[in-house]
Amino acid sequence: MTEPENRLRNISNHFSNSFKTTKDERLRVGWLCTYTPEEIILSAGFTPIRILGEDRVDKAEGYFPTNFCPYLKSSWESILNDISKLSAIVFANSCDGMRRLYDICKNYKPQTPSFMLDVPRINTDASLKHFSNNLFELAGFLGELQKSKIEFDFLKKSIEFVNKKRTLLKKLNHYYSQFNCLVDNSDYFDILKLSMISEPEIFVQDLHTYLEKIAEESATLEIVGDSENDGFPPRIMIIGNFINESKLWKSFKELNCKIGATDLCNSSRYYEGLVEDMEDMENASKNSTIESLLGAIAARYLNKPQCMRMANLGIKLKEVKENIINNNIKGVIFFSMKFCDNTLLFYPLLRQHLSETGVQSLFLEIEHNNFSEGQIKTRIQAFLEIL
Repeated sequence: MTEPENRLRNISNHFSNSFKTTKDERLRVGWLCTYTPEEIILSAGFTPIRILGEDRVDKAEGYFPTNFCPYLKSSWESILNDISKLSAIVFANSCDGMRRLYDICKNYKPQTPSFMLDVPRINTDASLKHFSNNLFELAGFLGELQKSKIEFDFLKKSIEFVNKKRTLLKKLNHYYSQFNCLVDNSDYFDILKLSMISEPEIFVQDLHTYLEKIAEESATLEIVGDSENDGFPPRIMIIGNFINESKLWKSFKELNCKIGATDLCNSSRYYEGLVEDMEDMENASKNSTIESLLGAIAARYLNKPQCMRMANLGIKLKEVKENIINNNIKGVIFFSMKFCDNTLLFYPLLRQHLSETGVQSLFLEIEHNNFSEGQIKTRIQAFLEIL
């Protein structure tokens, strides 16, 4: 390893290890889908915590059939074990499995209040209004738990804060995807994981400090160019659902594989897109209402990088194509959580689309918290050799 690489590695280790996950005084509300607005949870006085489903499934096996989403099974195991001491859980109707998990939670853990957020599958003026009304109900649910209503100023400040976190995460992604060896695969996904489970204010402060140091180092490096001419490995794009596997990201580093773009529930679909019109809100009169802010939040979530559960898959294909072009992608690796109907439906359409553009693709189905590292690594290696 060269001296610059050693220096970058030391900086990355120091600052990624410095991220604090200290518990704050606020009660916690769990969430499971990127269509769940953290802004509203924060404005109600709670800390939003993503349920990662990192517990090995034991008791949860008795609640679901064998061919059920392993992520949701593991999430139910975490809920049963009450690891995060959640005061409530916000579900979203992102798939049938999520709806069944909500039913199970309502029946077998009634002491933990649960809310099902109905997210439209289309993006029209009518669906935007419908989603805004659903967010108003969510705000009422959370306000009732705190025995108080969500105030306009609190919601506005929460929007600005979460926008700031997303901006920093997007900057992190820039350094990760555009500079070779500047941010390690494992560090990148570990930081994204921390962004969903840490005390928000402390995390944003730590991430800001980390990025300042990374920015200093990036000034001495060149942005990765055309991989066919600059000596760097071919750039690939990762597409999938919620892939939270540390061993997987280490395998990519060992294979000297450059991830140039990601489209996952725990990457771009989480931080891309801001709640807009905040400048208008800044200058708005005192007649502005909670509803106006909820409308802006609803627009952001329906217009962010879309999940495969949405009805218009043509929009998703367009997003993927733009990512491929903008990031000089040579190959696409599609990860599907086992038994995930949404991704299994989308991949054949994506494969046909990619074959028409000459971009190679690889489909890998993995089981949450339980996949064969060696087998996956061998298949990725074989795929890289044909690029």
